Amino acid sequence: MAGATYVLDKTYKEIDAAGVGIHRAVVPGSNDGECKLPTAANQFALGITQEAQPNQNENVAVRVYGISRAYASGTVNKGDPVEVASSAGDLRTATLTPGTAAVHHIVGYAETSATTGGVFMVRLAQSPVSVAAS
Repeated sequence: MAGATYVLDKTYKEIDAAGVGIHRAVVPGSNDGECKLPTAANQFALGITQEAQPNQNENVAVRVYGISRAYASGTVNKGDPVEVASSAGDLRTATLTPGTAAVHHIVGYAETSATTGGVFMVRLAQSPVSVAAS
């Protein structure tokens, strides 16, 4: 698998008591400059961690722009839009079903494919996508 493409990594203070693993999506903390693991699926993500940080209140590098490795929750196919899947910080394919009103917080687009628990490459392109009801 080709390596990551470094464009923009930003350092955040990781506030989870148990820390955070590498290649996990993180969301904003309560204060500026903080990050934490998501509490649910489809939350807005700051980006993907580029290192593990086992200690609370220590800095962690987060890729906010570029291409990063990430963990898959379920099958992800190359080209799929992906969103936060769970509180583990893994990603799933965002199902953008026409006619079903929903907002999806897209983290990016899969550059490679993966199955459950596998690592894949994601091109970060954070943006909400609204699907209108018919």
